Amino acid sequence: MKKHWTLQQKWTYASAISIFFSFLMMCIILYFSLFNWLQISEEKIAQNTLDEVTHFFKSNGPIISIQDIQKNRPLLNQLVNQKQSVRVLNEDGIEILRINDASDFPKSFPLQTEEFVREEIDGQIVFHKGSEIDFGLFKGYVQISHSLESFSQLMNYILIAMCIFALIALVLSALIAYTLSTVLLRPIKELRDEMQFAKQTKFSKSVSFEYDNEDEIGELLKIYKELMGEVSKTITRQDEFIQNVSHELRTPVQVVEGHLSLLNRWGKEDRSILDESLEISLLEIQKMKLLIEEMLKLAKNEHDDWMEVTSVVTVLQQLQQSYVHLSPETTIEILGDEQVKVLIPPTALEQILRNLIENAIKYNDKRPYIKVTVVNKLEQVQITVKDNGVGIPESLLPKIFERFFIVDEARTKNKGGSGLGLSIVNSLVTEYGGTISVTSEQDNGSNFYIIFPKFTSE
Repeated sequence: MKKHWTLQQKWTYASAISIFFSFLMMCIILYFSLFNWLQISEEKIAQNTLDEVTHFFKSNGPIISIQDIQKNRPLLNQLVNQKQSVRVLNEDGIEILRINDASDFPKSFPLQTEEFVREEIDGQIVFHKGSEIDFGLFKGYVQISHSLESFSQLMNYILIAMCIFALIALVLSALIAYTLSTVLLRPIKELRDEMQFAKQTKFSKSVSFEYDNEDEIGELLKIYKELMGEVSKTITRQDEFIQNVSHELRTPVQVVEGHLSLLNRWGKEDRSILDESLEISLLEIQKMKLLIEEMLKLAKNEHDDWMEVTSVVTVLQQLQQSYVHLSPETTIEILGDEQVKVLIPPTALEQILRNLIENAIKYNDKRPYIKVTVVNKLEQVQITVKDNGVGIPESLLPKIFERFFIVDEARTKNKGGSGLGLSIVNSLVTEYGGTISVTSEQDNGSNFYIIFPKFTSE
């Protein structure tokens, strides 16, 4: 089974191991440096003793006997320290004198050597060296055996101390690494919790995590906030698209449903009704397809660089014709010139005008009368939609273009409104470079003013 390690665990272990091995390498280098330095010091001590003994014999020559040497043994003992042994050999290699017996000599050893020789004798490590002496009537050799027992003990103590310090360094480095990782990774953990919370709330909540330092974590948080903003916008556009489509497709579906009902009742035998209903139904289905395409573009916040040139009056006449069947009691009056055109797809313009007409019919206690005026105003085209409906209180006018805002909930509940119509109108008008405003008086109708840039052939 694969073990999942947290970033904090990885950081702690990696830091502890790195620091431990760094300290261990320093200890190894220090140990061998001390070993070589102390060993050289031991050689110098042994060499000094050997030189002093040799100098003693030469300074008392050229005539010196064994008896003279015996008389001077206390002085020789002072020259040789407690961890050394010195012996004098004659020319044949026979030992004639030994000063101190602290360190053994090897059984087979050259009478004379150029350098000190390190050797283990009965479990004891020693340095030994021999040199020739010649003073008058005596010729022979002097040899020294220098015990390294104290040196070996000291190095063992140093090695044990370094091992203990290495273990302490390992524990301390682990604690320090854990503490540092806890402090340094806290913002990342908080950001992780923020992401999990955002996932649980389906990205509906804004980012509450704050981090002021301008480092990698700060950059990560900045990118995360930007991504969250994009995700939130995408989800919002998706929800709006679903709501807008359900709202906007209601009328075309009602038209098709009405004509299918008409066909079911009378159109089976009446050829003229059949042809008319099929033609209108196919036309409405084609409009639905275009409507979905336009709303998809709007949901993605994009539209074609090249837009269609649309005659406002032509679109109004088509809507006027459709409401003859949908709402026979409604009167729609159109004033304007068919040559007045705007840069907006006909499906989008139809959505705008249909929603305004639908509201005028829906929120009306009289026989609906709607007057639509299209006029040129300098470089602009103004479309005015006036109705005789129930009107809107002046205090609520700034809110009517908000999504799901409902002026009268009781009336809307009976009429089946969703509070999306005017929001869709405002989005479409803005998307295609226009503006919309409204004036209204309660119980005396409303006036909607839409202004688009005027299309010119230049």
